[in-house]
Formats: sequence, structure tokens, C-alpha cells
Amino acid sequence: MTKSPDGTTDARGGKLLPWRFVSDTVEHGTNVFSTVSRKLVSPKDGLEKTFSVIATDDWVNVVAITPDRKIVFVRQWRCGSGSFTLELPGGRLEKGDDFESAGTRELMEETGYSVRNVETLLTMEPNPALFSNRIATLVGTDARKTGETNFDENEDLEVVLLSIPEVKDIYLSGKFTHALVVGAVGYFLATRGHF
Repeated sequence: MTKSPDGTTDARGGKLLPWRFVSDTVEHGTNVFSTVSRKLVSPKDGLEKTFSVIATDDWVNVVAITPDRKIVFVRQWRCGSGSFTLELPGGRLEKGDDFESAGTRELMEETGYSVRNVETLLTMEPNPALFSNRIATLVGTDARKTGETNFDENEDLEVVLLSIPEVKDIYLSGKFTHALVVGAVGYFLATRGHF
């Protein structure tokens, strides 16, 4: 395979080109996501193709670090996997939100904690083959319990505080099962000198 000047490649060694958008048709919608039939024109053969896309709001999660260097996690039941997961607090952006406002709101609602010095650690695409959204991971320091939780109707969460060595051990043992948490925690550990 050959790299093009901008670093992209295709199986033939040529430059990749974007597909041209034609239309979106919502097939089914819920309060969380919509399934969309997306029509695109292939740059390779000029033919129109139809893809299934899950359209949803952007998401955010937060690495909230307490003054004693613990990270705030939540443990909750996930109906999709039928199991408990250990996750960073977070949720979806609502109308008018940016990542920071949504992240600090979700952190407070799910844990009762607030943070200072919030910055974006990274922004990822959860699964660009199917999902149209992004997720941002924020880092906030001086996390303190300053309020009460305010769970959504179907939320029931337990707050779990873990030291950075504990987080690293859980990460390296493969016990984080939520892929977006694996990406966020791994990037945090790697970029903040914990590996």
C-alpha cells in the first residue's frame, strides 16, 4: 500500500476520496437515537449506495480528580450488556450544550461532584462505521462533593473513588469493559505520565 501526500491510502495505493452525500431518511426514531438510511455516491465507481447510520447526540465523559488524587467513577447496570459496568461519569449533550457544560452537569447529576480547571483531554468517534456522533473526554481537577445527585428516571448509580494506581491496575487487567471508558482512561494514563 502506498501513502498519499496527506497520509491517506487505499488498497490500490491511490489517494482516498470522500463519498458524496445524497440524502438521509430517518427509518426509526427514539428519544436516544434514530436509525437513518444514508445515501452516498462512491468516488470509486460513481454509484449511489445506501448505508445504515445511528444518528445520536454527542456524548461526554469526565475524568474528575479529587485533591487526594482519586478519580471519580460510577458503577451502574447497563441493560444492553445485562451487566454492571465501571464508568467515568458522563452522558449526552442536550440542546445548547457544549462539551464542558454537559460534562460538568452530568458529573454533578450522577455523582454530586463538581470540578475546577476543566479541559478537553480528547475527542473520539465512538464507532464511525455506524454512529454519527463524537464523544469528548474532559479532565477536571479539585473534584469535591458539593451537591446532591439528580439521576435520570432510569439511572441508579454508585459512586466509586479509585486511586490512579488502582485505575491503572483495573485498566491493565482488562476489567474496564465499556470501550469508551477504555479509550478515555488509557489515553489519560498514557498522556499524564502514568505508564
